Amino acid sequence: MGGRERSRKGLVVLGAAVAGLAFWNWHLAFGPVDISPLSPEASQAQRPSPQEPKLFTPLDKKPALAFRETVSRPLFVRDRKPIRRDQAPAKAEVPVNMRLVGVVKIGDEPGRALIRMASEPKGKWIAEGEQIDGFKVRQVTARSAIVEFAGRSHELTLPNTSRAVEGEGEPDAERREQ
Repeated sequence: MGGRERSRKGLVVLGAAVAGLAFWNWHLAFGPVDISPLSPEASQAQRPSPQEPKLFTPLDKKPALAFRETVSRPLFVRDRKPIRRDQAPAKAEVPVNMRLVGVVKIGDEPGRALIRMASEPKGKWIAEGEQIDGFKVRQVTARSAIVEFAGRSHELTLPNTSRAVEGEGEPDAERREQ
């Protein structure tokens, strides 16, 4: 009978705990709640404003630029020496402010390229050998123009369109065969 007595005592303790929690929930639900606003403490009113931070060390007086070397040294590298990355030679990139809009090449005459600058609403026709904003047009082909600036060459290409240029890909020939 020892086992039954023990289980009976456990049930009584469990029932008492449930009853206690039920009473606590009833008290929280129906008890008085103080919702009056709190007045600020006198010590909070006398605190310095956030615009005037208190300086703790002499380093706080230095500008952020004084710590440039500290920031440049990697934190998780054992010797904390700055990482040296090999500078790859800069690629000859297409000038951002130039766009090739059109190309004309007639017979033996030098080709002409319609180049639009970002600052201008209309493009300008430039022949091979002429200059536009310091860029010299070296060569004009059927789909591109090569411009040169400061000894570097840049290739401007026509944007891809849904229609192929005659002789390139010939999508119309495929349609005719079907």
